[in-house]
Amino acid sequence: MHIRFKSIMVNVFLSVLSISLVACTGDESDKPTTDTDTVPVVVGKVHKGQELEKISVSGTVSTPKSPTNASFLVSGEVMFVGPREGDFVEKEQVLASIDPTDYQLQLAAVTALTDQARIGYERAEDEFRRMKMLYDSKSLAPNDFQKYKASYDSTKQQLEQAVASEKLSRKRFSDATLCAPASGYISKRLIEPGDTASAGRPVFEIVQMEPLEVNVGVPETDVHLVRVGQEVEITVPALPGKLFKGKVRLINVSADPATRTYMTRIAVANPEHLLRVGMVAEATIHGDRTISMVTLPGDAVVRDPQGATQVYVYYQDQKRVYAKRVEIGAAANTNVEIKRGLAGDELIVLAGQTKLRDGQFVSAQERETGPK
Repeated sequence: MHIRFKSIMVNVFLSVLSISLVACTGDESDKPTTDTDTVPVVVGKVHKGQELEKISVSGTVSTPKSPTNASFLVSGEVMFVGPREGDFVEKEQVLASIDPTDYQLQLAAVTALTDQARIGYERAEDEFRRMKMLYDSKSLAPNDFQKYKASYDSTKQQLEQAVASEKLSRKRFSDATLCAPASGYISKRLIEPGDTASAGRPVFEIVQMEPLEVNVGVPETDVHLVRVGQEVEITVPALPGKLFKGKVRLINVSADPATRTYMTRIAVANPEHLLRVGMVAEATIHGDRTISMVTLPGDAVVRDPQGATQVYVYYQDQKRVYAKRVEIGAAANTNVEIKRGLAGDELIVLAGQTKLRDGQFVSAQERETGPK
């Protein structure tokens, strides 16, 4: 009897313990949400206003002119090389030089031949003039006069050839020193002292940094909104906080078949030489038409795990927020255009959205939105 009583008590104890464990391990999600689970947020409605039409495109910084190549016109051993990559050079500044000895000796030899030809010519000319006077006075036979004239013509031709050879030799001697063909920045230096320079092979590349251009591709859906002369605002991720002004200079007449965009060149002043060739640039082209635009502060727009843009919409009757995907357009200062996804009368979370999840309870404080 005593043993049976102990068995009954053990079973009762195990049943109570099992019920207790189930109660302790219950699903937390089944608990009702309390006020302590709410997240404080600031909400507001979209701003509706009139803005100048804008087209936002991306591109790269380039030079309006092709880089200028500097090459020796004669061959020889390089004796001196001046500027390096990144240095600024003025037009006619000495860049490099090769050993001029051979060209100097050749010039000296040709100059001596020219002097001899000039002496021969002067003698033949003096004799020709005297014979001409005799011939004109009928004191010299025509055949004899023609001999003196032929000798004079021959020495004159020899002098002209000698002078031409001297000019060529003098130019080759001068070409042993390479000067900058244009002002700009050295982007490539392809020669060093001791190298052998070849005629016509580029040894320096010079690029102009003022003005520059931004080449962008305008989609065919927007190209009708762009015209030459429109003002453009340009930002460069590599230069945060800097804003550059430009104007549309050229719009291509045919689209790129791969991207269906029209190449557009934007002229940009670069007096401080902050922009550099090859930088990625964001351009906002200001249109001529005024359009209705719905905007929100840029911070109100977040991205979902798939990378799509979305906002959190506040439902006042439920005191909850739900994510809604939106399509954004051009930036308007610190605001961003909402092109699709909202009706326009919703309350949107403007602050505190980084702590939210879909269906989150919130305590909302409303504020007005406007252009900034």
